[in-house]
Amino acid sequence: MSRLLVGFDSAWTPGNAGALVAVLRGTDGTYEELGDPQTVTFPMAAERIAAWQALHAPTSTLVLLDQPTIVPNATGQRPVENLVGAPVSLRYGGVQPASRSRVEMFGDGAPLWPFLERFGGAANPQRLIDGTLVIETYPVLALAALGWTREDRQRATGRLPKYNPQRRKTFAVDDWRFVCERLVAALSERGLVRATAWVQRAADISSPRKADQDALDACLCLLVALHLAEGSECLMVGELETGYMVVPYGAGLHAELDQRCRKTSRGPERWVRSFRLT
Repeated sequence: MSRLLVGFDSAWTPGNAGALVAVLRGTDGTYEELGDPQTVTFPMAAERIAAWQALHAPTSTLVLLDQPTIVPNATGQRPVENLVGAPVSLRYGGVQPASRSRVEMFGDGAPLWPFLERFGGAANPQRLIDGTLVIETYPVLALAALGWTREDRQRATGRLPKYNPQRRKTFAVDDWRFVCERLVAALSERGLVRATAWVQRAADISSPRKADQDALDACLCLLVALHLAEGSECLMVGELETGYMVVPYGAGLHAELDQRCRKTSRGPERWVRSFRLT
């Protein structure tokens, strides 16, 4: 009896690739690693997940996906993006709006939809089933929840690490190593030797590429899956009808989101919920 846990930093559009990494979690809480992060397109990711399921026959599968999975709005942004935009902006970050007008990402022909359809659609994160759950997460918000931020004189919350190598003007190799070091600690305490070694090697890259960041973000997505599978407290922001994000629980982030709800005339009990996957 095991559960397949997958971190997928998605490809977003047909012409791009993302990264995928996975482990098996046994009923005794031990892990079996299924290889280093690998570069994948959406179809490749679907085939790899299906192959793992066929080979290992897990009782359930958790796929933590770094891409919006519920996008009903024709234009603008989803309510969840409006909510999380405030704490992310406070830490000098930004949130991309998701809408059907972004045709390559969310139009009818976008590669996201066949992937979701193959695995049962966007899941309800608070309902465990013996099947596949595809759950939206957001690495940037996970960093804020975990408190993996850099010190900043002007903001008590600190600032988000600038570890995206495609943004050359803001990228800082010290921030890249900062994220790697924290991931190393989180993965090694769970006995994930191979994943830990991969992130340690990534930390030594002085000029990382986009593919390196994709793989690192896949590991961050996997970390959220680990939190869920271990029954740790997590935070669901948003709703099933218009879109949500799931990250590890952070008391400070929860308080900020509650405040944002009240400021925008939303009931916090509906839009920001802590939960454990049992």
